[in-house]
Amino acid sequence: MNEADSERIGRSFAARGFELTDSLKAADAVVINTCTVRQRAEDKAISQIGRLRKWKLARPDGKLFVVGCAAEKLGRKYIRNRFPFVDEVVGAKSLDKIEALLPDFPTLPDFPPENRHSVQKHTTGQPSPLPTFRPPTPRLPDSPVSAFITIMRGCSLKCSYCIVPAVRGEASYLAPEEILAEAEAKIAEGAKELILLGQTVNSYRYEGKDGAAVSFPALLKMAAALPGLARLRFMSPHPLFFTDEFFRVFRENPRIGRYIHLPVQSGSDRILKAMRRGYTRARYLDIVAKIREAAPDAAVSTDFIVGYPGETEADFRESLSLIGEAGFSFAYCFKYSRRTDERGLEPDLDEAGMDERLERLLAEVKKNSGAILNARIGRIEEVLPESRDFGRTSANFVVRPERGAELEPGALVRMEITGVVRNALKGRPVP
Repeated sequence: MNEADSERIGRSFAARGFELTDSLKAADAVVINTCTVRQRAEDKAISQIGRLRKWKLARPDGKLFVVGCAAEKLGRKYIRNRFPFVDEVVGAKSLDKIEALLPDFPTLPDFPPENRHSVQKHTTGQPSPLPTFRPPTPRLPDSPVSAFITIMRGCSLKCSYCIVPAVRGEASYLAPEEILAEAEAKIAEGAKELILLGQTVNSYRYEGKDGAAVSFPALLKMAAALPGLARLRFMSPHPLFFTDEFFRVFRENPRIGRYIHLPVQSGSDRILKAMRRGYTRARYLDIVAKIREAAPDAAVSTDFIVGYPGETEADFRESLSLIGEAGFSFAYCFKYSRRTDERGLEPDLDEAGMDERLERLLAEVKKNSGAILNARIGRIEEVLPESRDFGRTSANFVVRPERGAELEPGALVRMEITGVVRNALKGRPVP
């Protein structure tokens, strides 16, 4: 999701004649899009800001923007006091202010292409809400086959470990006509796959002035029908917001990718209750079963947190056993990082203890993922190439062509799966 936010910021700069660059020396402006979902992400952002002191000394006329969730949490005063060379601080709740800050820069009509400035992105972690889409927007170079569409901002849930509501605010939803307009613009730029984004993306429900409401399944159905679209995805849904209407739309629309990333965080009911996740292990498994009932070939991945305060060995084993029972194709696994100010939320395990559990969890995920990948050998899969050397199946498995073969980015191709290479499938195009 952070990539989508960074792209939106990049488009704002591009509208004023800037071009993206990977060269810090060439950059006239640097934007650090920060994250604070875990302490490590926040620490990385702070370190990156500090390293840019030399760039600012060499380019005193250059502009340094610090934006996003860590900027919201730490605040403008803290950042400017610690790093006085930072020009602008824009928190996650007010990223639309970036638009108002850019008129100081030259605009595209007045600035010939050969002299345009550059902007470098330094992305660190998760996303921040961005301004309402206002088509038309300037096209960025090398527009990807797969493009992001933000459909909501913030979160209204109160999971005990999560800082997102504090730095992003309550959930708010973009109007469906704005979402579809952006989707059409991305398709016109060459995107063949769209990914709808939100912290609890399937909670989407927009109520218009006439009182009519558009639900998440209804939005999926509208987006999936857009001409020129090959595949539609979304992330990340929350177990609390699945409905019968969703499963019906999912089943009836094969353009919707047969892959759902569904964070669980723990396999233990006791820990899930302490986390205030709002569901049980049994309810989670019921949702997974309904996903596969609607689409038998669907893949499900997840998130786990290890070492949550009070997690016992028995609780941890519940997470281990859930991997095989749910049949996760992949999992993002993290050590607990205290992000809220609630008392008592200190881990019981020391760093070595959390590392040990994390290693065991990752080993179980790897074993399960390997079995799922090997089970795909011999199948014919529809692959959407993102480059000449890899593409993705509808179930989001990476497929690399056999030696000597190349793929055409954006053109759906049927491939026979012939093997597994590390965490990816290997295949050859077939008629």
